[in-house]
Amino acid sequence: MFYFTRDDSMVGDGPASLGEFGEFEEDQVGFRLGGPIRKGRSFFFLNAEISESTTPSGWSIDGSGGQTFGNGMLVDEANRFRNILINQYGFDPGGLGQNSREVPSDKIFARLDFNIGDRHNLTVRHNYVDAENGINRPNSRTYEFPSETYAFTDETNSTVFQLNSTLGPNSFNELRLTYQTIADTREGRDLPRFPWIEIEDVTGDFTFNFEFEAGTEPFSAFNTLDQEVFEFTNDFTWLRGNHTLTFGTHNEFFTFDNLFIQNGFGAYEFTNLDTFEAGIARRYNLTFPNPGQDPVASFDVQQLGVYVGDQWAARDNLTLTYGLRVDIPFFSDTPGRNPVTEELYGFRTDDIPDGNTLFTPRAGFNWDIQRDGKQQLRGGLGLFAGRTPYVWISNQFSRNGIVFSDIQASGAIPFVSDPFNQPRSVGGASTQEVNLIDPDFEFPTVLRANLAYDRELPWWGLIGSVELVHTDSQNEIDYKNLNIRPTGERVPFDGRPIFETVSSDFTGAYLITNSSDGEATNISAKIERPFRGGWWGFLSYAWGESKVINDGTSSRAVSNWQFTEAIDPNNVQESRSNFEVEHRINASISYRFNSETRFPTTVSAFYNHQSGRPFSYTMGASFPFTSINGDGFGFNDLLYVPATADDVIITNGTWAQLDAFISADPDLNRFRGGIVDRNSSRAPWSHTLDLRLAQNIPVGLGNLEVTFDILNLMNLFDDESGQLQFVQFNTVTPVTFVGTDADTGKPIYSLRNVVTNPASNSKFQTNNIESRYRMKLGVRWTF
Repeated sequence: MFYFTRDDSMVGDGPASLGEFGEFEEDQVGFRLGGPIRKGRSFFFLNAEISESTTPSGWSIDGSGGQTFGNGMLVDEANRFRNILINQYGFDPGGLGQNSREVPSDKIFARLDFNIGDRHNLTVRHNYVDAENGINRPNSRTYEFPSETYAFTDETNSTVFQLNSTLGPNSFNELRLTYQTIADTREGRDLPRFPWIEIEDVTGDFTFNFEFEAGTEPFSAFNTLDQEVFEFTNDFTWLRGNHTLTFGTHNEFFTFDNLFIQNGFGAYEFTNLDTFEAGIARRYNLTFPNPGQDPVASFDVQQLGVYVGDQWAARDNLTLTYGLRVDIPFFSDTPGRNPVTEELYGFRTDDIPDGNTLFTPRAGFNWDIQRDGKQQLRGGLGLFAGRTPYVWISNQFSRNGIVFSDIQASGAIPFVSDPFNQPRSVGGASTQEVNLIDPDFEFPTVLRANLAYDRELPWWGLIGSVELVHTDSQNEIDYKNLNIRPTGERVPFDGRPIFETVSSDFTGAYLITNSSDGEATNISAKIERPFRGGWWGFLSYAWGESKVINDGTSSRAVSNWQFTEAIDPNNVQESRSNFEVEHRINASISYRFNSETRFPTTVSAFYNHQSGRPFSYTMGASFPFTSINGDGFGFNDLLYVPATADDVIITNGTWAQLDAFISADPDLNRFRGGIVDRNSSRAPWSHTLDLRLAQNIPVGLGNLEVTFDILNLMNLFDDESGQLQFVQFNTVTPVTFVGTDADTGKPIYSLRNVVTNPASNSKFQTNNIESRYRMKLGVRWTF
C-alpha cells in the first residue's frame, strides 16, 4: 500500500515574477496485492491507484495570485467585460482571481495466470482508466476567463487474453487477443453554455496587445471520440540450429465514432470593449451539420500485418537480426463524394489510402569484439512506422463539404447570446471546409540507422557507451491549401508570394500528402556505474538535430497547415522541428547507506541541463487585413526583419525600440534585410536538480519505505534559479503589419508590448509549476 502527497505549502515561491502560487493539492493512494489461488497452478494480481490534483493556472487579473495579467492595469477593463456579460446577457464568466483546474485519475489493473499442464500458460488481464485533465491556459497576451476552462475526460477498458505454449523442444507460440474500448470527451466547464467571446483590443488603442476570452471554448462544444479496438497477434518461434526464427501476424480492427463541431455555439470576435457593449462583432464563426447529415464520423478500419524475422548466431561472438514486416490498412467505409472538389481542385473527397501496402524491412547486429563480454559493437538499419494516426483520415469523413456548413462572416455582425439559436444566414456567408487526401498518400515511415559502441572501462567498474542514430524521412506528412493559388505577384518589400482565393464557397481545401524531406541526427555518450557496493550513477551528453516539413501536432488539417510558419504556406521548406533538443546533459548518482542493516537509507540525485525549445518570429495583421500574403491566415507569416530605419515605417513605438529588440536575439539579428527562418531562435537553457531520500523501516511482517522528494532543489536556495521558460505556441509576434506605404512601398509596423515594454512583457513565459521547488512525501508498505 502506498500514499503520496504534496500541496501548496510544499511548493516554493519561485521567481518573483510568478507571484503567489495559489491553491495546489495532489494526493495519490493505492495498493497492489498478488499471490497464489492454487499453489503452482493459478495466481492473481491486483493493482489500484486513485489520484486527485488541483492545480492553479498561474495567472490572475486582480493580482491575488500567480502572474498579474496586464501588470495590474486591466482590472477596470476586466470588470467592465464581466459586467457587460452579467448585466446584458446574464452570463458570469468567472472572477478575476487565479483559476484552478482539476486533474483526477482512477486506475485499476487486474491479472490472472494459469499454468495449464506443463506446456501452456494462460494470462488474462484487464486495465481500467478513468481520468480527467482540466485545461485553462491564460498567458501574457490572452486572458482566458474561468468559463473557458474545458476538460479532457477518458474512460478506457482493455482486456487481454494471452496463451504461451511450448509446442516442442524447439518451438514456441504466443497468442494474444485484445479487446479495448476508449471513450474520450472534450467538454466545457459545468456552466451554462454560451458563445465564445474574444475581445481583441482590450485597451482600445489598436495595438492588439491584450485579449480577453470567455464563454464555451470553441473546440470543446461538441467533441467526442469513441473507439472500439480488437487485436489479434500470434508469434511462432522456431529454434533451428543457430537460428531463432519468428513468424508472426498482428492485426487490428478499429471502429471509430468521432464527433467534432468547432464553434458549435457560435464564436464572436470584437474589436474592443465598446463594440462588445454595443453588441457588434467584427467576425462571426459557426459550424453546423447540414439537414439529413450525421455529424458523427463513423468508420471501420482493418490493419493487417505479417512479419518474419531471424536472430542468427553467426559466430559465438556475432549475432545478426533481420526481418521484414508488411502492413496493409483496409477501410470498410468511404467518405461522401463531393463532385465540386473534383472540378475545382482535381481531388475526390472519397479517396482514402485503402489497401496501400507498407513494407518495413530491418536488420541489426551485435558483435562481442574480443569474446570476453567487455566491449561490443552494435547497430542496425531499417524502415520504421509508428502507430497510424487515423484521426487525420477521419477529417475526410466529416469535412467533405457535404456534412457541415461553416459561417465565417466579417463586418458588422450583431451578437446573439443564445448558444442554441445562432444565426445560420449572415449575408450569404455560409461556406464549407473540405479535407482531401492524396490518392497516393502513404502513412509516415522513416529510414533509421544506428551504430553504437559499449566498453567496460578499466576504472571503478565503469561502462562507457557512444551511439549515433540517424533518421531520414521517407513518407512524412505535408499539407497544402488548394483553395489558394499564387497570383504571380510578390510582396514588394520582402518578395514572398501573394495568393488569391480559388473559390469563396470554401473556407479552405486542405490536402494531406507526403514529403520525403526531413531528417534527424542524434549523438550520445554515456558513462555508467552499475549498482555495486551501494553506489550507482551515470553521466551522459546528447546532441540532436531534427529537420521537418510539418510536425503534425494537431488532429485538424487546417491547424496542421495554418500553424506551420512559412514564406510560402503551400511549399513549406525544411526547418528545425518544434521539438528539437540540441544539447542535453544528464547526471545521476545514488548511494545506499547501512545496506547491511535492517534500516538502509538511500539518497539519489538527478541533474538535467538542456537547451530550450525552438520558436519562430511572426508578424500579425490588423483588421481588415487577414495576412500579409493574402492566404487568409495571419498565424503563419514569418517576420520580415528590417535592416535599418529606412526599411520600415513605425507606429506605436520607435525604431530604436525595434532595433534593440532585434539586436537582443543574435538568431534574429542575422536575418536583417530578409525573412526569418522558421524556428531559428531558442528559448533559454534550463537546468534542474532533483533529490530523493528513501528510508526503510521494518514494520510487522513487512517493510515500510518513507520517501521525501525535492524537485528543482536549486530553487529552494535561490528563488530565481531553476526556471523553465518557453514561448507560448512556439511563436513570438513583435509587430502588427498594418499595410504598405503607398508612396514608398515600405511596410508599416505597429509595435507590440513585447517590443515597447519588454521588461513587463517578456517574449518568454515562465512555467508556473516547474520553475518552483516542489516537495513530495510518500509512504509505501510492502509485506
